[in-house]
Amino acid sequence: MKRENPILIAEIGATNARLDILQGRQSRAKQDNYLLEEFNSIESLLKDYLNKTGIVTERAIIGVAAPILGDEVQFINNNLKFSQRELKKNIFKEELLVLNDLELQAHAIKSLRKEDILVIGNKKKPLRGSKILVSPGTGLGLAGVIEGNVMSTEAGHLHVPANLSGFSFIVERFEAENNRMPTFEDFLSGQGLNTIYRFLSDHHSCSYSNEEILSEKKDIDCLRTKKLTTHLLSVFLRYMTLIWGASGGVYLSGSIANSLMQDINAKEFRKNFEDSHKMKMFLTNTPLFLVLDLNLGLRGAREIASNS
Repeated sequence: MKRENPILIAEIGATNARLDILQGRQSRAKQDNYLLEEFNSIESLLKDYLNKTGIVTERAIIGVAAPILGDEVQFINNNLKFSQRELKKNIFKEELLVLNDLELQAHAIKSLRKEDILVIGNKKKPLRGSKILVSPGTGLGLAGVIEGNVMSTEAGHLHVPANLSGFSFIVERFEAENNRMPTFEDFLSGQGLNTIYRFLSDHHSCSYSNEEILSEKKDIDCLRTKKLTTHLLSVFLRYMTLIWGASGGVYLSGSIANSLMQDINAKEFRKNFEDSHKMKMFLTNTPLFLVLDLNLGLRGAREIASNS
């Protein structure tokens, strides 16, 4: 493998894709963003970007919003799928690494600087132990880091407890409408914001975009949606912290998280996060961080590329 050769890096979510080409650790081309709905295949998207840059490369590191279970990769929140074998045969003959998108992002945690993160609540010194990265977006992703090893999960598809304080009526409405139990992803995602707003306002549809719900300062149902979503997020982080033993830190990433955490009551958020009769001490000592860098996936790809 010739490390001096260019390498394409990409983070392909359920809605958007971010792409760049590296030469060493430096960008060789202008980073570009794509809407997935404008392409009928991942291969056509990647070829379009390569043609635009005019750079020839047969190497790639790609993060995708899907579990990596074998050769065929099927996205969870859209209809796209591709064969890793065919993608390597047709474009990236020298090297192709395909990862879950949150796994890709989590590789960037070790490179984060003080200016890249915001401490949520009281400042705490990171302890030794595992770390988790959580990102609400089109879906809800989570990856863990244990002793430097990154692992992807599908934790967003766990069910929301039906008796969750202040949230039970939302769960009941969802079950009645969908004939199934809701998952955390059903609410802690872009579509989830619309769902919660619709239930709270008792409208058949939501007239606001996700961004408008999060930025609206006067609409009472937007404010209630943000408060309930923030509360549910603190609960999800508490559950995941205890499952992973994430004393090394909990990291939130993505545009929804950054919008959601603006102007929050950090003391109240931490109080909800630490709400455990027996494990309060553990949770109290677990630091929470908001990652301000919205290109965390490409940053993670750079870390992998520089160490490969």
